[in-house]
Amino acid sequence: MTSATPTPPDIPHGRGWRLLIRGLGVLAIVMATVFDLGTTGVLIDDLYLVGGGMAPAWIGTTLVLAMGALLVVRYRYPVVALLGVAGISIGLTLVLEYAQPIFCLLVAIHAAARRGGPVRWWVSLALGLVQVPLIVRNVAKSFENPDVGNLLSTTTFFAALVFAAWAAATVERYTHYRTTALHDELDVRGERAARAERQRIGRELHDIVAHSVSAMMMQAAGARAMAGSVDRDHPGDQRLETVLRSLGTIESTGAQSMRELHRLLGVLRGDAAAEGTGGGLTLDQESSVQPGLGDLDGLVDLSRSSGLIVEVHRSGDPHQVDQSVGAAAYRVVQESLTNALKHAGHGALVDIYVAWHGAELQIQVRCRGSRDAARTDIPNGGTGLRGLRERVGLVGGRFEAGWAGDEFVGTAVLPTGSAEAPRGSTTREARQP
Repeated sequence: MTSATPTPPDIPHGRGWRLLIRGLGVLAIVMATVFDLGTTGVLIDDLYLVGGGMAPAWIGTTLVLAMGALLVVRYRYPVVALLGVAGISIGLTLVLEYAQPIFCLLVAIHAAARRGGPVRWWVSLALGLVQVPLIVRNVAKSFENPDVGNLLSTTTFFAALVFAAWAAATVERYTHYRTTALHDELDVRGERAARAERQRIGRELHDIVAHSVSAMMMQAAGARAMAGSVDRDHPGDQRLETVLRSLGTIESTGAQSMRELHRLLGVLRGDAAAEGTGGGLTLDQESSVQPGLGDLDGLVDLSRSSGLIVEVHRSGDPHQVDQSVGAAAYRVVQESLTNALKHAGHGALVDIYVAWHGAELQIQVRCRGSRDAARTDIPNGGTGLRGLRERVGLVGGRFEAGWAGDEFVGTAVLPTGSAEAPRGSTTREARQP
């Protein structure tokens, strides 16, 4: 805690509430100090010592102000404040003939009892009760012939003050514990609800996407088998070879999609081994299902076999990056190649630039083609680029996409976590289907 009177956790953390709580805390310190100046005798300059004599008023004033100063740090150092205030208060009561300082002690008791273990809780009450008979003794000296009724009423009054401060702290103490327990329970329920939701999403993905992809793969396999038999009857037909190659690409793409889908379902559902170790996958297990920079070559080969003309340009000295950064880079290239195939079709020219610049990795994908040549029969909701922008932003990078002349350019700048990365020579790869 950074202030003398912090906001309790069960009170809304608005600016107005914080100012109100701090104001009440300052008011409590001021009032307790003023009351103890009066009950000590400083305000009336009547500091009689036990055994005779008078004490200077400035000594009593200094000690009472010291108690007020200790109360300023009562929440940050509650034990120190309690022991210090109790020592000064009890000392003044023992040394001065009619001193009755208890109000600063009440504030210190409340601060110490509201938090901490049971030892601090009981010690704060005990110190307050130790002060009560000492104060009653000094009060009795002001009566010429004190009777039992006067002593009993005085004892009851000061004991009630101690118990009131201690009880108010106890209520706040258990309210805090109950609120903390409720927050913990809500967190557990939230985790269970999130796990159930992930399992539900996993089931729906499996029922919808897996079934559709499997059906396409089966249809492609059947068509490829039939085209193969036709090719045997009519060898040398280049059109059949193109059909066979396209159907093979559909099968391999579907198989890769199914593998990624199954890994994703493992994350959403949480496999049996992860559940046995406490529920949910670890960060390493969850990140391991994501593709990374090392999978770009396979992605490029698949795009080339689908009819795209892809060139890869690499510059700088590559180094290890966080798994999330590698996955974001992979998804940027994947989405860009998918868009190129969807909207530009076979024969589209795609340049991929992978550049390492110090603590940044730049991924840029350029697809050459005219806007007027874009295919209009493909639905485009814009969610792919928006999803890329969100994914790149989550890892601390930035993403931009748009037309630049006759090229559609997507650029992602990702943090690599390395401040020093020497640049190397530029390499170039190119292959056409």
